[in-house]
Amino acid sequence: MQIQELIPLAPRTTMRIGGNARYYAELQTQRDAEEAWQFAQQNNVPMIVLGAGSNTIFADGTIGALVARVLANATDVSGNTVRVDAGASLATVVTQLAKRGLDLSPLTGIPGTVGGALFGNAGQGPQGIWIDHFVQTVTVLLNGEWKTFSREECEFRYRESIFKHLDHPLLWKTTLSVPSRAAKEIESDINTLLKKRSIAQPFTRTAGSCFKAMNGTPAWKIIDAAGLKGAKVGDLQVSDKHANFLINTGNGTYDDAKSLVTEIREKTGSPLELEMRFIEESGALLQ
Repeated sequence: MQIQELIPLAPRTTMRIGGNARYYAELQTQRDAEEAWQFAQQNNVPMIVLGAGSNTIFADGTIGALVARVLANATDVSGNTVRVDAGASLATVVTQLAKRGLDLSPLTGIPGTVGGALFGNAGQGPQGIWIDHFVQTVTVLLNGEWKTFSREECEFRYRESIFKHLDHPLLWKTTLSVPSRAAKEIESDINTLLKKRSIAQPFTRTAGSCFKAMNGTPAWKIIDAAGLKGAKVGDLQVSDKHANFLINTGNGTYDDAKSLVTEIREKTGSPLELEMRFIEESGALLQ
């Protein structure tokens, strides 16, 4: 594993916003992960784990942290039991398993990696199916030690897991129990869901859903009701297509995004919780 310094982060996030990582590493093996954790400890910086950068934006300065990107992406299938590394693309896993008659179609169209999906319990809306529905175990590097969490220990809830409340956990792999169904039926459902998402959601420089639902009401409904579709701060805009997506229309900055979040909260009068990760220069999360 190689530790690099002052590596640009914007190209590694889907919104293309962010400054530099003070330290940066790409992790292929568990030994890489252990060495990265040790390096962060020795240099007294937090370790921020990055997958595909699909729901994360960084501040525009230098992030005082080790940003560690998980690249391990192997998938192993035995019957209905699927073991998959956290760096695997969730979309790729869904389509590959479909060909084998294994049905993860409820997770269709969700960007990012398996690790990111586990961290935020990604899935359908408040009443839908989330990735925790399939989880048996999750293996994590925590405080330099490997620990395997059972599904119950993960404390999954809507867009929540215990991992959001631990000290910089590094999710490494998971074991899933995936139901069987005819491959043609699964692939048909995947295509239908992808078409629906293409109609309902923007596919551009966005980090996905910005806010969580509030008391069961989707955030987009709250934002739309406040007349904020198309609202803009600098080059950051509330999508005209889906009000819970923020779009970088040009040279948007982290401060633009923060200001737009503040404006949305003020004008809706709602204390909407962030689903996206906004990472400050210190490495702390914006709340």
